[in-house]
Amino acid sequence: MNGEITTTDVCLYLRVSSAGQTTDNQEIELLELCKRRNFNIVEVYRETVSGTKKNEDRKELTRMLGDMKHRKWTKIVIFDLTRLGRSVSEVVKTLSLLDDYNISLFSMRQNLDTDDGGMSRLFFYFVSIFSEMESDLRKSRQKVGIERVKKLGKKYGGNDFLTDEIKSLVLQLSSEGLSYRKIKEQVPSVSLGSISNIVRGNC
Repeated sequence: MNGEITTTDVCLYLRVSSAGQTTDNQEIELLELCKRRNFNIVEVYRETVSGTKKNEDRKELTRMLGDMKHRKWTKIVIFDLTRLGRSVSEVVKTLSLLDDYNISLFSMRQNLDTDDGGMSRLFFYFVSIFSEMESDLRKSRQKVGIERVKKLGKKYGGNDFLTDEIKSLVLQLSSEGLSYRKIKEQVPSVSLGSISNIVRGNC
């Protein structure tokens, strides 16, 4: 029928790196996007896990890729390509699977849709490469920060000596999804209690 509006069955994939973050903001914007584009949301996958993890270590991503094989939807909608992952190899692996099952991917922030053809797909690869470069640079800065903190690893009056640099490093490691114990392994001069207080904003 002329003028008939067609809909596309899609799923949303929402990811944050740490428990202190929420997927709510991503979801609000994607719901508006889907309404504008007449996308029919069949399923929403939400998870809290570092984007540097392998695909098989990400429960909701694994569930989504399993549902994909049954063609519960024909397009995956994400807020940003980095939500899909920060490792080039893992992102490429996911995109290859989407190709195999003829599933398209739409990234809101880049305004790119693999349904558009080769150029959009190529840009996805470039963005994933830059994301990994950014992650590697951040890790390098963390390593330098950790070495500086170790040199400052003194205690005064039995209490942790917390410089702004130490606090910044603890917050940065926490934002990457590290547990308090993992942070302490990287910054041994700071107690678990102080790490908790820094992350909670109590000091």
